[in-house]
Amino acid sequence: MPSTANEVGKYQIGLRSYRNIGWALVVLGALCIVGAWSAQVYWATGVFGLLSGVGLYMALAAGGFDLDADGIRHRSTFGAWAIKWDEITHVEIGVTDGTFVLAGSTKRFILSPSGWWSGLDTGGALDFLVEQLKARNLPPQPSRTAAYKIMKNTRVERRAAL
Repeated sequence: MPSTANEVGKYQIGLRSYRNIGWALVVLGALCIVGAWSAQVYWATGVFGLLSGVGLYMALAAGGFDLDADGIRHRSTFGAWAIKWDEITHVEIGVTDGTFVLAGSTKRFILSPSGWWSGLDTGGALDFLVEQLKARNLPPQPSRTAAYKIMKNTRVERRAAL
């Protein structure tokens, strides 16, 4: 039986793996900082501090995505981003990891690879995404740089709806 979210045409996906890996890096980095400090290898504390910082960024930036008939939204500790389906003019997909880049004339929205999605709606969300792209004749183009792109001109207020 489909979940309630699927029945009303709204899909919610999370990035639990990103978040868990981020927190693991924070803990590992902190333990290594303590070990390096106690061994009086002070330069290594900076390296492990950087590792913890990257982990903290991963954990806080993970957030979640909402897909519905209007478009896609992403919320994280750092803000909210959204793009409407009718604003998308072309789609790229990373050849190595599957990152989706949904781009318009002046906008770019990054959707994490489906392999990293978590939650009850992941399968339905991917099917819904493919349906929306097919309905608008937007075939994904392979890209070697999709994983390195960032959001552009898609930031919205946290409470703003599409």
